[in-house]
Formats: sequence, structure tokens, C-alpha cells
Amino acid sequence: MCCIIYKPKGVQMPTLDTLNKVQRINHHGYGFVSSKHRYKTMDYQKFLVHLSKVGIEEECIIHMRWATHGSKCRKNCHPFVENGVLPIQSVNDMTDSEIFFRSQVYPLVMKYGYESKVTESVMMAAAGSSKFAMMYKGKVKLYGDYTKLNGVYYSNLRWL
Repeated sequence: MCCIIYKPKGVQMPTLDTLNKVQRINHHGYGFVSSKHRYKTMDYQKFLVHLSKVGIEEECIIHMRWATHGSKCRKNCHPFVENGVLPIQSVNDMTDSEIFFRSQVYPLVMKYGYESKVTESVMMAAAGSSKFAMMYKGKVKLYGDYTKLNGVYYSNLRWL
């Protein structure tokens, strides 16, 4: 189970202490995307250096991976340029989320649009007990049940 963290525009990043706690149990890769930055790595210290460049006025989705499908490598760290645990068999060492987004979500976004009812219904149905965060053209949508702490949204609080 990974941890997805969403920092809205105008909200401070989670503290280093919080990030360190999340990292201790989600240590199979790190990545983030904001309106101006995108980075993924297997090196936590490099991740922190790049994450520190994200400004308070940027929305940011942070992903710390606990591998369930696909190998533990940079290629399988989120976020994906094209793209929870899904009942999907791994193909070509891709993660379950990447397979789902490439095969189902992005074709719908291209055909019907990011905010279409068709895309929304597929995302909501797929989310089930999983959680997704998606940024498209700087706009973020969260799917699933997130917990809000100090203005930041967390997909789970296992690290507390």
C-alpha cells in the first residue's frame, strides 16, 4: 500500500518529520508532480531536494511507493506521464495503476475530456477502496477516501 499525499495551492508542504514517517513504510520509490515540477527517484534524499523546489502556490501530488505490482525501480515510481492496488495482472513490468490509466483512463480523457461524466464514472467505479490522485493541466482530482490533516490530504495514515 502506497501513500498518496495531496498539497493544495496555498497550503504548506507536510513537515520533514511527517515525510520521514511516511517514507519508513513506503520506501520502494518516490515521486511528485506539481504545475511546474515533476520528479521520481529511488533515492529519498534526492526526492527531498527536488520536492523542496515546489512553491506554496503550486498544487502538488506526492507518491511514496510500497511495491505491489512491477519491480522496485525508478520506471515504476509514480507519477506516470500517461496514466492503489488494483486486481490487474502485471504486464511488461508495469504497475497496476499504470496499466489501468494507460488502457482505460487516458483513452476516455482523450475521447470525452477530463471532467466528463464517462471519465468520472470509470474513475469512481475503479477507485472502490483504492485511492487515486490525478493532475491534468494543473487541475487535481482525488478519487477515494482521503483524510485531511493541516490542509493536506493523505490516502492513508498507516505512518501515524
